[in-house]
Amino acid sequence: MVRHGGNMPEAENTLDALMENEMEQQVIETEKQSIPGESHPVNGFTHCSGQAVVEFTLVFLLFLVIAWIPADFGLAFYSGQLAQNASREAARIAAADPNLAGGSCSMPCSSAPAGTALKAAADRMSPALLPGALISVTLEPANGTNCNRLTEVSISGNYNFFFYRLLQGLVGPSSSISDPANIQRSTKMRWEHQPGCQA
Repeated sequence: MVRHGGNMPEAENTLDALMENEMEQQVIETEKQSIPGESHPVNGFTHCSGQAVVEFTLVFLLFLVIAWIPADFGLAFYSGQLAQNASREAARIAAADPNLAGGSCSMPCSSAPAGTALKAAADRMSPALLPGALISVTLEPANGTNCNRLTEVSISGNYNFFFYRLLQGLVGPSSSISDPANIQRSTKMRWEHQPGCQA
């Protein structure tokens, strides 16, 4: 009886030790799950992979904006080059046209007759980059027989920067962030069909 009674505190101590050990294990497991950087898969994904996806999305959007700004300015420069080349080609055609008459049209100039300077300029322009650009052909009035009458082809339009349109979309339609670049190019050439001036 004494022996049996002496074993009871020993058994209680062992049971307490086991319970304490079990509780310590649970606390350690809980702490492990809350440690940042530790990966614990849930349906094949970990906390780290979710964080990486969010970070990648934010950085990728920023990278797109940074990469698009110089491309947008490059497109504006390219539009200016297109307008300059189109005015040169149209001025060559106008200078060689014996029945040249001045006129103007807005892109895409579908009503301009084929073979004219207006149609030639419109065909070399991009309606996407300079929508509604104004193309005009003028011929200086006759001033005696100085043999120096000039024809001029001018192209003017607005290039709308995509970045500014994106900002306007983010800020709201009532904002005044619209800042198009006005592109104006012209070329003058001597008209070859002046009476009494042919070589």
